[in-house]
Amino acid sequence: MNEIDRAIDELESLAEVEIVKISAGAEMSEQDVSSKIESGFQHLDDCIKGGFREGDFNIISGIPGEGKTTLCRMFTLNMAAQNIPTLWFSYEMTLPELWDSFAEMGADKEMVSFAPVEMNDDLDWMFRHIDKAIREQGIKAVFIDTLGDVVKSEKNQTQLNNYANYLSQLCKDLRMYAIKNNIMIFAIAHAVKNTRSNTSETGNSDIANSNGIPAAATNIFHVWRDDEHTFVKIGKSRRDGTKKNWRISFEYKDGRLIEKNAAGDAPKEKVW
Repeated sequence: MNEIDRAIDELESLAEVEIVKISAGAEMSEQDVSSKIESGFQHLDDCIKGGFREGDFNIISGIPGEGKTTLCRMFTLNMAAQNIPTLWFSYEMTLPELWDSFAEMGADKEMVSFAPVEMNDDLDWMFRHIDKAIREQGIKAVFIDTLGDVVKSEKNQTQLNNYANYLSQLCKDLRMYAIKNNIMIFAIAHAVKNTRSNTSETGNSDIANSNGIPAAATNIFHVWRDDEHTFVKIGKSRRDGTKKNWRISFEYKDGRLIEKNAAGDAPKEKVW
């Protein structure tokens, strides 16, 4: 360590750090965890204490083709119905393909959801575009399809030992960004094909390169299908841990997911 570095360290060590009571610190924070943004699905909201909050970092996982993006599009449509603007970073579908999928679900061109005209996989580029969308469109939710497509600078990558550690740090960065900017982030994460259940049903340990991903998440939703239904399982709910491994069944119709038994018997079953 050279003299300049030592001087900087000494100055930083002398910097005034404010320490307050937790209750006072909560009042000083701009993050609002009292206001709930409904997902549009009654029983899913019940599993996350009434809905999403500012600062939530949500993981949607499952093996390819099981309905992860469909669930995110449903969240988008339901938020648009509440006039809550969203921003999409779609790495697996082009904008025409993404719009066609929304149009099939009945979305109109006035839907308050936005996307960059051209895509870039750099995280700093993404943060700049989210900053711009917050200022200009007032977006409150960001959707990333998929987490594994986002990269950081070469310098940051070389500081990490392996890809699992890289994804873990990436999730921490996204979570802290969501908290700092009072938004919600939804990131799609692929699961391994050889699942623990030997079926298309996945759990937290099935998330590909999963070291640290579940730890950073506020909520985790696992999505899979059978011949008749789509299922969403609660892999994690930071606000209601008792709902872990509960699942909700949906009917897939006209590109949309429709919660089953919403007005009758509870559609949730504890599995494991």
